[in-house]
Amino acid sequence: MDKTKVFIDPSSRISYSSYYIKGLYDVFGKENVYFSRKYFKQLKRKTEPHSYDHYMAFVVVTKSEIKRYIIDFRDKRSVKKSAYEWCDKYAKINFSDTLTDKCYHAKMISIPPGFGIKIWGKYETVFHCFSNFLKCNLSPIVSLKRHLKDYYSQYKRPHLEEYTNDVVKDKIYVFMIGTLWTHQNCIKGTNLLRKRFIETCISMNINFEGGFFSSLTHPQYEEFKDLIFTKRYNIKEYIEKTKRSSFVFNTPAVHDCHGWKLGEYLAMGKAIISSPLSNNLPEALVHGENIHIISNPNDMKEAISLLVSDDSYRKKLENGAKSYYLRNASPKAVITQITKQ
Repeated sequence: MDKTKVFIDPSSRISYSSYYIKGLYDVFGKENVYFSRKYFKQLKRKTEPHSYDHYMAFVVVTKSEIKRYIIDFRDKRSVKKSAYEWCDKYAKINFSDTLTDKCYHAKMISIPPGFGIKIWGKYETVFHCFSNFLKCNLSPIVSLKRHLKDYYSQYKRPHLEEYTNDVVKDKIYVFMIGTLWTHQNCIKGTNLLRKRFIETCISMNINFEGGFFSSLTHPQYEEFKDLIFTKRYNIKEYIEKTKRSSFVFNTPAVHDCHGWKLGEYLAMGKAIISSPLSNNLPEALVHGENIHIISNPNDMKEAISLLVSDDSYRKKLENGAKSYYLRNASPKAVITQITKQ
């Protein structure tokens, strides 16, 4: 019997697609997953703005049929019309059943956020980088420099196991870093909510580490200057310290999106305090089970106090987040959900 084979568009942004390529390997077997332009000639991605950052495309080929899939990882709720028309199923992280145009709902699959991971070693990264450059007829969607940078970015990311492996935690310690965003919804919401979380932790004499990374020209610099650092943490430090953190804070980010942080927190099995989420998930996160939702910033101190003082509740949220990840948000779970429909 012929095996199922999977073909990925070689013009995909690998640093964003790596999470889903890992899922394809897990579900179909790495030996059955290839890059090829054969099935993607109708996708005129190079002539469309933002297509590189918007989605990846792949097809699943069996003896009896070819099924076309899009995974849309863009922050905005918008849908790429040409990709939607091309595919059989359109999986989207930042989908809203009320705010995403109704004309795109028929093929839509809501998926949770992923994040960039390392899937190839040095030689495999170099091979795919130049092989896919050739498969794009020496003319990828973006410049050669950006094409090379994307593959290098994938190589520098941690393996998924570095997120999911357990770490020993002892005393109460909280870590959070984030970018001080310039988008309007972040200036009015995301940045302020993260600031409230940090300042509340500090005011409660919690052992807190972190803050915001920002340039001196940011319009909110003066307001945030006491919480700004100018040297970036490297990714290994970020993962280690986030895993050690007793709990974390999540809030919708640029364009009210599900950011990478939410995906990372679920993979790590963190106790998550969060403001209300703005977009759909394939299965809702449940307050008190796998997340702690605060509807009002004034509830921040009460939520933090609860997670500091109640070890059993904190552990319940950790176990709930990890269970949610395994059920819905791991690469294998996401690809299984997409391709079974």
